[in-house]
Amino acid sequence: MRRNAQAIIDLDALRHNFQRVKQFASNSHVMAVIKADAYGHGLIQSAQALNQADAFAVACLQEAVTLRNAGITQAITIFQGFQDVDQLQQMAALNLTPVIHQQWQLDMLEQQPVDLGIWLKVNSGMGRLGLQPEEVVAAWSRLVQNPGIREIGLFSHFANADVPDHPSNQIQIDCFQSLANTLDAQTSLANSAGLIAFSQAHGDWVRPGIMLYGSSPLADRSAQELGLKPVMQLQAPLIAINHLRKNDSIGYGSLWQCPEDMPVGSVAIGYGDGYPRHARTGTPVWINGRQSQVLGRVSMDTISIDLRGIDNPRCGDEVVLWGREVTVDDVARNADTIAYELLCNLARSRID
Repeated sequence: MRRNAQAIIDLDALRHNFQRVKQFASNSHVMAVIKADAYGHGLIQSAQALNQADAFAVACLQEAVTLRNAGITQAITIFQGFQDVDQLQQMAALNLTPVIHQQWQLDMLEQQPVDLGIWLKVNSGMGRLGLQPEEVVAAWSRLVQNPGIREIGLFSHFANADVPDHPSNQIQIDCFQSLANTLDAQTSLANSAGLIAFSQAHGDWVRPGIMLYGSSPLADRSAQELGLKPVMQLQAPLIAINHLRKNDSIGYGSLWQCPEDMPVGSVAIGYGDGYPRHARTGTPVWINGRQSQVLGRVSMDTISIDLRGIDNPRCGDEVVLWGREVTVDDVARNADTIAYELLCNLARSRID
């Protein structure tokens, strides 16, 4: 049974955003990042819609197996790489491309005969996954000598590309480029923010993620300014209209009191559906052609909204929580989080 809340996916908008990637990085191959169920948009349907991508990227083997079973034939990079021998052998059998980020993975590649390509990841400043820069040349040499490794690329990830003037960005670019020049490698550094902000970091492969789904990867530029379209429209019906009096309180904790006699609506969505619990009073919503706002605390399966100034509201009217009229970035800011989390938290989606 479908819940009242719906996440409607616009695959034409997804394809439009892919073309924006091509315009930003016209000389690079595109590795479309579709991990975490394509950021909540549906793994298989997103891969099928992005059939012009040169490759895909996922976090783990299970996601890649799902894509192969669905008939996706493009190259697939696995960011976390393999965790044991069984995974390594399965990746080779399915022609997948693991990221190598630990010394023990190098050891396993030498101990197990496989035939596959890999990405060697360097920690250029993210401090998460990757070999240290001083380890990379020796690791590269070991991989070149391994007869089962048919292709090797050099890979890294920005820590602060969403803030283009952050000093660490150029440090990372310089570190990465120095190694790439030494190794004469295929390269991949730029995520969504990086491919927009740093043309010098495009390299051979760019890795767009969040921008594909219509959210801005930059702190100081909106999705609209970047020519991106929202792919997900989250909406839910108005299920109650209450006429409250001045000083009546709304929601758990009684944190918001009505400043006057006023109509307040209840909408069939809450944190149990993936709407952020910490969305503050004032978080925008859209109903009947006008913007309104959340009032009080978000509950598990309902939110309260301000119906003052809304023309003829009726139970059953659709309320847009984010999408074309209200951006997911605006909602994220009002919930002290990021659009990535909001999109990934939605468990269900469908195509209209």
